[in-house]
Amino acid sequence: MEPGYGAILLGSDRVENFEESKRTMSKGRSILLAVLCGCVALGVGVIIGWFSKTGLTEEDRVALDKFRALVRDADGTVRNTIMDEIDSERIRENLRELARRPHMAGTAPDLEMAELLRQTWLDNGLDEARLVPYDFLLSYPPMGEMGENNTVVTVDGVGYEFNDTRTAHIEPELQGDPDAPQFFYAFSPPGNPVGELVFANYGRPQDFEYLEKNASINCTGKIAIVKYGRELRGAKATNAAAVGMVGVIIYPDPADVNVPGLPVYPDSWFLPGTGVERGSALADPGEPLTPGYPATDYAYRRPLGDVDVFPPIPILPISYNDAQEYVRRLSGEEVPSGWNGSLPITYRLGPGFTDDWAAREVRMNVYTNTSIQRVYNVIGMIKGRVEPDRYVMFGNHYDAWVQGAIDDTSSTAISLELTRVFGNLATEGKWRPRRSVVFAAWGAEEFGLFGSMEYVEQYAKLLGERLVTYVNMDVGVSGNYSLAVGASPSLRNAIYEATKRVPSPHNTPDKTVYDDWAQGKETPFIGGITLSTDHSSFALRVGTPVMTMAYDHDKTGYPIGTAYPVYHTGYDNMDVMERFVDPDFSVHRALARTAGELLRYLSDEVLLPLEWEQYVPVLTAGLNATETDYGTALEEQGIRLDGLSSAIQNFSAAAAAFQDILDRVDKDNPIQARMVNDQLVAVNKAFIDTNSQHVFFKHVLFSPPYCTVGTSNAFPGIVDAMCGGPQGEGWEEVKKQVAAITFTIQSAADALNDVDSIAGPKW
Repeated sequence: MEPGYGAILLGSDRVENFEESKRTMSKGRSILLAVLCGCVALGVGVIIGWFSKTGLTEEDRVALDKFRALVRDADGTVRNTIMDEIDSERIRENLRELARRPHMAGTAPDLEMAELLRQTWLDNGLDEARLVPYDFLLSYPPMGEMGENNTVVTVDGVGYEFNDTRTAHIEPELQGDPDAPQFFYAFSPPGNPVGELVFANYGRPQDFEYLEKNASINCTGKIAIVKYGRELRGAKATNAAAVGMVGVIIYPDPADVNVPGLPVYPDSWFLPGTGVERGSALADPGEPLTPGYPATDYAYRRPLGDVDVFPPIPILPISYNDAQEYVRRLSGEEVPSGWNGSLPITYRLGPGFTDDWAAREVRMNVYTNTSIQRVYNVIGMIKGRVEPDRYVMFGNHYDAWVQGAIDDTSSTAISLELTRVFGNLATEGKWRPRRSVVFAAWGAEEFGLFGSMEYVEQYAKLLGERLVTYVNMDVGVSGNYSLAVGASPSLRNAIYEATKRVPSPHNTPDKTVYDDWAQGKETPFIGGITLSTDHSSFALRVGTPVMTMAYDHDKTGYPIGTAYPVYHTGYDNMDVMERFVDPDFSVHRALARTAGELLRYLSDEVLLPLEWEQYVPVLTAGLNATETDYGTALEEQGIRLDGLSSAIQNFSAAAAAFQDILDRVDKDNPIQARMVNDQLVAVNKAFIDTNSQHVFFKHVLFSPPYCTVGTSNAFPGIVDAMCGGPQGEGWEEVKKQVAAITFTIQSAADALNDVDSIAGPKW
């Protein structure tokens, strides 16, 4: 960047001195603020003088009470009331009822769950509770006892099935349960492919490359057996199809889900050899027939054949007991270093089998089907007493692949308790938040974030204008060790403050959730925004400040292959929760208290506890990564980053100037408070590029890049444009992305600038 390069002047080549601009802007704001505060002080004086007269009428007193309500700050004593009222035994009973049977999205138990939540929320005192319907394309295995079973079996050259090699299709404990789905991956194409079996590690591109180049295995027409993890389910199928394979079998290797030497369920929470992880195999989240628009009954749905997010070949999960019988009989050379699991066998590559199985091949029997099903989101609210048109939302998904006591029925049980406590305070007249508190239970999350994404698509404009923050909970209690959080930068300090006020669940005097979480560090770790759960829908489409939280287990020495050992299996049940995860439900209570305090804090403070300056290091890191990873190539093409660097400096300056305003804001002036609050929210949403080509992910900082070649922490749009090394017209896309990101960051700076920013930059 050239020395002294200053503010971007849209439509002009003129450049201002950075420091001079900052001083001028600060002086102008000071004058404007002084005038505004003087007017408000005069108005308040007149009001007080008027109401100080003797003989106030009832109408006068009502008017005075209304004014006092506008400027009344949060009642800190409510925090203790919320903490005290949250009852661990009520949460336990909630979970016992909610997790007593499977409730996969679109099934009858799923509808019963939605209706139960709505009615309970109303009974708990919420002002509103409604079912919001959508028609989703969902995918199922055959249900009940009469249909075909998803299995793997060996066959001979004429198709004879060796039934003694047929894999199990459901956990033995769930055999005969009409609501329990058999083993399947949603949206796998049906089929009965036959071929020689090849062990392909985790099914990543580099794994198939090794098979073909290093092991000289021709993958065409073969079936891959791969370990769960390290790659998305559907991506494993895409990678296999790219080398000519006709099917993929996935199993959870004990090395990735269990700790060596420790017992498995029912003697611990580790996965037994009969458990299988179900899941969605979509390449992208969101309802696949209506991209960009909500899946309502009137929506246009594209033809099924035009959908490009389904796996290209059949894909099926099996247990590690069954996988062992197949893998131990593979022929060929031993697997390379790093490919072994922990089954008590010699891992070989194949293709095909040895000894008495030498003449056999594998046949996959996959009978998945798709159909459009009605699914509901449940939305309830407590209307705010001062700003009912500003929303603080708490949400989690209520569907599960089976019982889902951990994922995510533990969060639903907590949500029910929060609605009881908040509803009682409102109906008894003890407290009502300044802003509206909205509770959401999302449907069909497990299929690909369907409920939250379609809701955001339907109400994007409303949410963009009125939603202040979104607080998410998913896999609420998967351990009893420490809090785990991912959040927008602007919410970090609010989360830290809230967790410092919640007692630790570990019976340690004077310790808090924050202390457990920090583990002796100066500040606890907060992750970023991922596509793993429902908060991403709000952050990446409309720019809402978001967070997601859960209580996690100690990951020290634990495999990284899955979220927790019984994830998405029939063993994610109430028994595991009560005996191994949270026997006294003290962790559930601590998590509910944390969520309750966050909702109170965000909904009731006159000034929103959002931190805009937290974006400065994020922007700086993105610029540094862009310069490091791509700077030379960009310079060779004459693409400069001076404008991008200047926009980031402008944002930093605007943030500092806005802090000066905030330090002097008059909290007794409701108009002034509303102005700065609107700016605090707007700066988060200003990072949305509405012209982004992606139909849903439009955040210039946090949208996931689609490039799978290498890794970079540069701005996502630049990463994708530079993917694989652009050629010819590809450099035009790079230029476009640099310009779009620069403009968007400058727009975020404008959102923090004073009211005169609408007139453009100063000359």
